[in-house]
Amino acid sequence: MQKILVGFFIICMWGCKNIETQKVSSETIVQQELQQIDWKEVEDYPAFPVCENCTDKLAQKQCFETKLSQYLYASLANHKVYLTDSIKARIWLHLTISSEGKPQLSKVNLPENIQQNMPEFKSWLDTAVMSLPKIYPARKRGIPVATSFKLPLVIQSE
Repeated sequence: MQKILVGFFIICMWGCKNIETQKVSSETIVQQELQQIDWKEVEDYPAFPVCENCTDKLAQKQCFETKLSQYLYASLANHKVYLTDSIKARIWLHLTISSEGKPQLSKVNLPENIQQNMPEFKSWLDTAVMSLPKIYPARKRGIPVATSFKLPLVIQSE
């Protein structure tokens, strides 16, 4: 009986020695998580209060871009411009929404004919962007993040 007990004890000790738990450092876990994150995509797009109930990611983006365009066009429509020549131009607006939800016009390339015919157009755009209603920032893993958009603005006169 003693031999069986000693044999059982030796088997347990030998078995426990070979079963080791592997320790993983927190830095290793963080590095693995950082490699899995897609830094170019957000989980939730920025949203105006009217777009907040959109659950689909594509619907969120479309609602935001549509409402943003509507607000900008409505603001620009308040300015009356009298031109001698007809204009048809597409301007690309580079817009940044901060992690606090503050919009800022990052970059605008105005064609020469618009700069000559409407020298105050850039200030109108700045005013339109600054007067946007409340914007909820984009979110990545539940944390508010800054995002950038490139939106077309078509200017046409007859």
